Amino acid sequence: MPPIYSKEWNRITIQVRGDHRQGRTSPCEHACPLGNGIQQMHTLIAAGETGKALARLHARNPFPGITGRVCPHPCETKCNRAEYDEPVAIHALERFAADTGHETRFIPLPASGKRVAVVGSGPAGLTAARFTALLGHAVTVYESAPVMGGVPRHAVPDFRLPKDVVDRETGAIVASGVQVRTNVTVGRDITLQSLLDTYDATILAVGLWKERRLDIPGKEHLVPAVGWLKRSTLERQSLTGKTVVILGGGGVAFDCAFTARRLNADAVHIVCLEPTDAMRAPAEEVQQALDEGIVIHNSHLSHAVAPEGGRLRFEARPVTSFSFDETGALHTEFAPGDPLCMNADLVICASGLQTDETPLEGVDMARTPRGFVAVDPVSFR
Repeated sequence: MPPIYSKEWNRITIQVRGDHRQGRTSPCEHACPLGNGIQQMHTLIAAGETGKALARLHARNPFPGITGRVCPHPCETKCNRAEYDEPVAIHALERFAADTGHETRFIPLPASGKRVAVVGSGPAGLTAARFTALLGHAVTVYESAPVMGGVPRHAVPDFRLPKDVVDRETGAIVASGVQVRTNVTVGRDITLQSLLDTYDATILAVGLWKERRLDIPGKEHLVPAVGWLKRSTLERQSLTGKTVVILGGGGVAFDCAFTARRLNADAVHIVCLEPTDAMRAPAEEVQQALDEGIVIHNSHLSHAVAPEGGRLRFEARPVTSFSFDETGALHTEFAPGDPLCMNADLVICASGLQTDETPLEGVDMARTPRGFVAVDPVSFR
């Protein structure tokens, strides 16, 4: 019998929701945030139909070359094959399809006469632009940076995501007819209200670029993580003989740690609130960090940083537990014992990101307790 897929349709169909009308869903596809047709993709690759496999991916995701490299692939943790020996390498197969498959051009619906503005050209903004254009609408993307691509283009290190892959996949969006206006900051060069008045719909996909700096004594000596990653991508300044301390336990913190290692830092330390069994980074990245000699100090809250003898003296206090309230305020219980103290040449703050409210200038919008724009949970308006 032929294989029966979670969703077996005779033609490629672009859908709004990943699980829409799925009567039976495999565990891997259920775990995929994009709802990729994983089983069909694998069957097509095995049959040598890599182009068709790529088309199946593009029906849900315009950037399989990017996600095939940087996605934490929760699909593999749910793979049925793991009950027999080990999960199928879904992540690698997605990357293979993106790098070797011949791209299929999707034909958009007839022109609707509607115009849509998208603010931000990161993965969310360009994905919205692509599928909106396929529905027949005229789409214009506004991007404040000189080049489009968002975090994958500007902040993800080259060793994790080559820039030519980002340029290839974002360029395909432009080739499909989407207009992109770079070096235009909404809220400064053009107002959001003018977009709301001009276009039939406006999509905000500005991302989180404003870095949250820890409010501790000596915070002026902390270097923001994303800004440092962007500079390191361009400058590649050597850290030979230097000790680097990174504050935070998420993906950005580990990107900083891996980058510092590749810039020949003598020692790299990660200091984070999370205990060992609750790290916010994927388990394989934590293991890779340990394999590369990066020291992780779990369950510590950064306390102070100060100059000392031409270097920086860093201090953190051990904690037994912590929590955040609905406003995002941190509450901790400290453990007895001496603080963690060390000397460093560079202390990078990777303590989280928040919305840059420049695009919202002049527009009154309701906010959540944490300060985000309040939206309808179904329509996201």
